[in-house]
Amino acid sequence: MISDVVIRNFKCFKSLTIPELGRITLISGRNNVGKTSLLEALFLFLDQRNPGMVLNQYSRRGIKQITLTTEAIWSPIFCDYTKDREILVSLAKNGTPEQITVRFNREFAPPPSMRLQPEEQQISTDEKLTTVAVEIEYDAKSGKKIILHHFCDPNNQNRPTVFSQTQPANIPLQLASFLSSKEHNPPDEIAKQFSILAKQDRENEAIEFLRIIEPRLERLKIIAEGPSSLVHGKLKGLTSTLPINFMGEGMEKLLALIVAITHSPNRVILLDEIENGLHYSIMPKIWKALGKALRKYDCQLITTTHSYECLQAAHEGLSEMPEDFRYIRLHRKDDEISAKLSNYDMIGTAIETNLEVR
Repeated sequence: MISDVVIRNFKCFKSLTIPELGRITLISGRNNVGKTSLLEALFLFLDQRNPGMVLNQYSRRGIKQITLTTEAIWSPIFCDYTKDREILVSLAKNGTPEQITVRFNREFAPPPSMRLQPEEQQISTDEKLTTVAVEIEYDAKSGKKIILHHFCDPNNQNRPTVFSQTQPANIPLQLASFLSSKEHNPPDEIAKQFSILAKQDRENEAIEFLRIIEPRLERLKIIAEGPSSLVHGKLKGLTSTLPINFMGEGMEKLLALIVAITHSPNRVILLDEIENGLHYSIMPKIWKALGKALRKYDCQLITTTHSYECLQAAHEGLSEMPEDFRYIRLHRKDDEISAKLSNYDMIGTAIETNLEVR
């Protein structure tokens, strides 16, 4: 699990330090204070091997097209669009300090051929070609440092968005999921993860969780529709199954969340705006079920909210595991963003005395 975090020069954060994240960490604060950016900074570390890591961030923000220029692709992840300052994301993961440093490399010369991911195609480039890249230095605090490059070649008109990397196998694979508030989770990917549960005869773990908001749910199954597969649910009283996506945003969100938790142990799940699509009255039950699942599979959930009711529900639903809960409120003063950390007991006192903690 991730505990202490330091972020520098990433998006809106000049310097941000957060100690003692918990198994369940809820992040709040006013608009444009960096809640989603905090999740993105953590995923920048966890997703560092992915050549499309930056484009994926833009996609989750709802940006579906981007101009193929150095400024458009790389600048937005640097604080104040200043690429001369290094990005630092440092954290303690399972008690071991790790960090990445992201630098803008104006003179990166890719080798003659590099393997693209995930298409596994080969591209040829002139050995003397100089392009631009972000250079990631992974440091495990063991004296061992690994350099990783993600680059695009603006001169390549045949492949206008070419990203590649070097030495990915030498960097530890991080088990992590990012669930966005602005785009639907890929149904194919959810179906693949759910099929693993089905093969292990563990469908009921997801069904019981989804019954919190849909008591009529009897079973789940994978249905192939054309080239893709979808998770369908059978509701009591209906003669046929329905895609989970047709049952509402809440059902889709909870299914993506529970399959991410149960898919593999020790996973970090980053979830933007947990309350979207969920009625406040069922949130305590959801938090209680989430807490048990996260502990069972030794996973960690870091999520954001705008809702005071969501915070109240978390305090109520996690009453049996208060030591696992942390609450972070981000605050902006001028250009500086700071984080105030509260534990379960502190939040209980604030709720009882009607203190403003959003």
